[in-house]
Amino acid sequence: MGSAIGFIGAGNLAEALIRGLRDAGVDGRQIVATNRSRRERLAYLRQAWGITTTPDKGEVSAAADVLVLAMKPADLDQAMRDLQPHITDRHLVISLLAGVRCASVERYMGERPTPVIRAMPNLSAAVLASTTALAYGRHASPERRTVARALFDRVGDTVEVSEDVMDAVTAVAGSGPAYVYLFMEALIEAGVQAGLPAEAARDLAIQTVFGAAKLVKETAADPADLRRRVTSPGGTTNAALTVLEARGFKLAIADAVRQAIRRAKELGR
Repeated sequence: MGSAIGFIGAGNLAEALIRGLRDAGVDGRQIVATNRSRRERLAYLRQAWGITTTPDKGEVSAAADVLVLAMKPADLDQAMRDLQPHITDRHLVISLLAGVRCASVERYMGERPTPVIRAMPNLSAAVLASTTALAYGRHASPERRTVARALFDRVGDTVEVSEDVMDAVTAVAGSGPAYVYLFMEALIEAGVQAGLPAEAARDLAIQTVFGAAKLVKETAADPADLRRRVTSPGGTTNAALTVLEARGFKLAIADAVRQAIRRAKELGR
């Protein structure tokens, strides 16, 4: 990548992106990170991933053409007040903040036509398997959009969406890995309760989820069709799915997504 990348915020998602970018071949000297107060966190990221860190947002702005807002939504106002004097027309601002629209970030720029792009990756960026949705602010030119896509293409798949659906993206793809991890936890615990050694139950659950996702991705098959192919009438899978359906499995997922969307909207306000 030609431009240095500056992370404003150094939490779990920022680290996942940093790790992914480093594994994808981005030079650590092209990545700089800062956060509000946790200096030990910056020291850890510097040592773990060979990047540059600084407590000074002005230094990040001077070093990087791409600024990635990775703080909590509640910290946006203070972060942008600190950054605003240092942002110039050469910068591209990419916001990872759940619920925060491009226009909310653009307001801090005043009349300056700084391009703002909203992105929602997930923690799988750490292993180059994220899915990232991008939505564009009013000053995001085709050239700046290409820069953003190139960044996130390095850590997984990238799609472009209308900003009106970004809260849904957050609920499905941003928060989605947690739903899968919860399912895996339950599957492992059920296996152990059924008599499997803990390590075997873990290995079986991990490979089962991985293989199922890989089959869908590589065949482009409909998950519903694959489910039907696994499910024989009167068989063990049918018995298990009958329980999940009776317990409202799909309804619970739908309710979870709706609740995540509601929370994203609250954070945006």
